[in-house]
Amino acid sequence: MIDFFSSNLKGKTFIFRLDPRIKFISLLIVFISLLLLKHIEYYLIWLIITFITIFSNKIHLKFILKPFRFFIFLFIMTIIFHSLLTPGRVILHYYKIFVTIEGIQKGLFFSLRLFLIIIFSYIFSLTTNPMDLTDGLSRLFSPLRRLRFPVDDLFIIIHIAIRFIPTLLEQSTRILMAQRARGLNFNVNIIKRIKHISSVILPIIILSIRRANELALALEARWYHPGKKRTSFIAMRLKRIDFAIIAILLIFTGGIHLCETLRY
Repeated sequence: MIDFFSSNLKGKTFIFRLDPRIKFISLLIVFISLLLLKHIEYYLIWLIITFITIFSNKIHLKFILKPFRFFIFLFIMTIIFHSLLTPGRVILHYYKIFVTIEGIQKGLFFSLRLFLIIIFSYIFSLTTNPMDLTDGLSRLFSPLRRLRFPVDDLFIIIHIAIRFIPTLLEQSTRILMAQRARGLNFNVNIIKRIKHISSVILPIIILSIRRANELALALEARWYHPGKKRTSFIAMRLKRIDFAIIAILLIFTGGIHLCETLRY
């Protein structure tokens, strides 16, 4: 199972020291760039930048490649569907099945795009503390308060949700192990397995409701009032490295899209 919320690393290299707001904005810029590019060679440039980022920040490849076993099937199916459904020059023909060069190229193009989106997202999740991220985003979207948008309330909900995901996963594991110790067998047909799952899901739901009630009481005891302006114990200030990274990223992405535009 991929855990984007609790599997986060700690380090002293520049990517770990960046402000979470800058990392979030950088991720959006990269996503927009990847979605706008139309030639695979520019994706290869982004791929090189990805591995430079990984190795320069001393992130072990085992942490990066860990989630991709869940997506290999998706990459393969993307290539197969495009190679079969895209018209073009046929390189393989069997009965009414046609495989085209253009289809394979298109499949590789979209698979590489998907790979880059996933790997950038995972690097972001590995190097950013979820609690720092929600605090940073609440500051980033603070101008929306003038439009009476409940920014603080929204991000405290996200903050609490992210905080309790690892707890729920741990409880789920304990309940599953307890049920197996009582003789519950999941190596059965699909109908019996669905019935058995209810014995795991129901306790998780009950525990979640109980924790939500306890949390509501704790918030009330601390005089939390929805809609009121909140202060933060952690002061976030942008540094020179944050501005430098954004400037370099904008110049780099702008250069790539300029080169692609000049090709036409």
